[in-house]
Amino acid sequence: MSAAKLKRLKKIKTLSKLLDNAIPIPGTKQKIGLDPIIGLFPAIGDYLTLIVSSYIVFEAASLGAKQETLVKMATNILVDSLAGSVPVAGDLFDVAWKANQKNIELLEKDVPQLKEGNSKESELTETNTEKVDWKPIILIFGAIVLVIAISSIVFLWILKLLLAFLFSS
Repeated sequence: MSAAKLKRLKKIKTLSKLLDNAIPIPGTKQKIGLDPIIGLFPAIGDYLTLIVSSYIVFEAASLGAKQETLVKMATNILVDSLAGSVPVAGDLFDVAWKANQKNIELLEKDVPQLKEGNSKESELTETNTEKVDWKPIILIFGAIVLVIAISSIVFLWILKLLLAFLFSS
């Protein structure tokens, strides 16, 4: 495997850790990442974390992940986005779900040469040359964007009703 691929792998592992496990919770063995914190900002937070999570999936494809693995990765993000689009409760779900960490584990299982400790030169050869059909992955990401858009509209509508109720005479 080339030095460039190893560098990209390290980058997506760092992003995954940042989103899912960057901050230890004092007094516990649990960690949270920036994903649930950023997700507290309706719509904008969900879109930001979706962009970074999507980047991880697209890098996984370039690192040799099979289409089946990429679809599983995109589905993890869909579950994360569906649950995460619910204000507050979704952010609590994000603390436990850790879609990006699951996706790194899927990538390392699919392409064992990427796992840390596998540094034998003979094992670090180019892996998957399978052509990826992007249609199912794009459909999943389209569904994610649609879910976030609909939940944002519903949130804004509820907020408008609440403000109208609070400030009407």
